[in-house]
Amino acid sequence: MRWKATALLREPLVHFLLAGALVFVALSGRPADPGERRIVVSETLVARLATRWTETYRRPPSPDELDGLIRDYVKSEVYYREALRLGLDRDDEVVKRRMRSKLEAVGTADAEVAKPSDAELQALLNRDPARYTTDPRYDFQHLYLGADSAEARGSAAQLLPRLRSGVPPAQLGQPVALPQSLRDNSAADVAVLFGDEFAVALRGVPVGQWTGPVASGVGLHLVKVERVVAPVAPKLAAVRQRVENYWRAAKIREADDRGYRQLLGGYDVVIEQPK
Repeated sequence: MRWKATALLREPLVHFLLAGALVFVALSGRPADPGERRIVVSETLVARLATRWTETYRRPPSPDELDGLIRDYVKSEVYYREALRLGLDRDDEVVKRRMRSKLEAVGTADAEVAKPSDAELQALLNRDPARYTTDPRYDFQHLYLGADSAEARGSAAQLLPRLRSGVPPAQLGQPVALPQSLRDNSAADVAVLFGDEFAVALRGVPVGQWTGPVASGVGLHLVKVERVVAPVAPKLAAVRQRVENYWRAAKIREADDRGYRQLLGGYDVVIEQPK
């Protein structure tokens, strides 16, 4: 390797960290561990650095690029070890969160790669089929009454009997930049056009009869649901990936909770109440 360790010693931050380490040792009386001063760049490590480069750039690194990877690794190790020696990891919330994340990842590694059986997935699907069904679909008409107000609600009371008697909605109400008649719209489609409140309200609207007023994101409406296509319970083959994702997420949560409880059992936790 063409790079020499003396090049790193010219880095100003390294001088600061080294000086700080000496001061810390002098004040604390704690000698540095000689083992921590030795950085070994093994063939296995070099191969791993080269593999990461190849996976990222789809080609092996050149000799100069490999030297750069090794140089950066040594620099990171020096900074990391000196930071630990100076106690820079203590009471640092960012470091704590990162270390927690790494330990959680170790504890849930098996669950991350576990493969469920078809029987397990089918049982999960059978327990909660509604989670994986598609939305119901609607055919409906609506009559826009304007923004929600006492006047609009009064109009609803006057117009509803006329609509039920067969007067076409086009002869009543106010113009709005939405189609008056919608066909084969899912609940999600309806929510995009009218808002979530309106889509939820459609579930309780009787089929074949004008009713309302029903609130939307733009105001009040009288609504006639003409047809509802109910969702069908899905087959496992159609929703397998969604069920497997849910299964794996549950397994990861279980593994994380189990691992935490095992670790927590080794600690004596004292919570002092404020006086």
